[in-house]
Amino acid sequence: MIRDPMPTLLGADAPRVLTVPMLAAALSDGRSLPARATLFKWLRAQRNSGVLRPLTRGLYLNALALPRPQAAEAADYVRSGAVVSLQTVLGDCAVTNNYSDIVTCVVPIRNGVAPSSRPVKAPRIEFRFHAMPIRFLDERAGALADRLDLDVVYARATAEKALLDCIYLGASPRTKLCGPPLDIELGKLNMPRLRRLAKAMGLGDALADYLSRKAMHDNSPDVQANMSTRE
Repeated sequence: MIRDPMPTLLGADAPRVLTVPMLAAALSDGRSLPARATLFKWLRAQRNSGVLRPLTRGLYLNALALPRPQAAEAADYVRSGAVVSLQTVLGDCAVTNNYSDIVTCVVPIRNGVAPSSRPVKAPRIEFRFHAMPIRFLDERAGALADRLDLDVVYARATAEKALLDCIYLGASPRTKLCGPPLDIELGKLNMPRLRRLAKAMGLGDALADYLSRKAMHDNSPDVQANMSTRE
């Protein structure tokens, strides 16, 4: 016998990202776990019906959870310690015009050991990971509310932190990531927070250089002419 797990998968309090062990526990009658054949038959039926959206092997989004979960919420399950940042956050916050089915993340380098930066592809989504020293991801990089968006239920950088991550990684020989573009919407950012984070991360000079180049870009005749045309 297995129990019906649907009540626990439905609604605002339901788990949003699910692993096979989590689903096996949800199917358990309280005395024993379901047989492997029973579990995978049930999983196949829920995938086919759209209740479970497969990401990587053994990892699913729960389509019955409300509001409907996004793939970015599973980043830490795909690569432990991952924080959604960079182009994903800047695009979602309308700081840049970058919108895609790629979830960009930063992951910590601990004790000199960098986690795999190999991208992970799933149906209609791809996760990309960029390693940074852990000091850029913990309390040494600034106050929690400055670093992380506390309005979401997963590890996600604020727009200001995402910009600084781009600046750091764009200058790092460890990655092929380009620095942030110059046509971003600075007005979407909290400048005091940006400067606090830059100071904590030791990126004050790098931020000043970027802002100087952006000012030159914004004041160039071509950009000014384009702004006049749009107005």
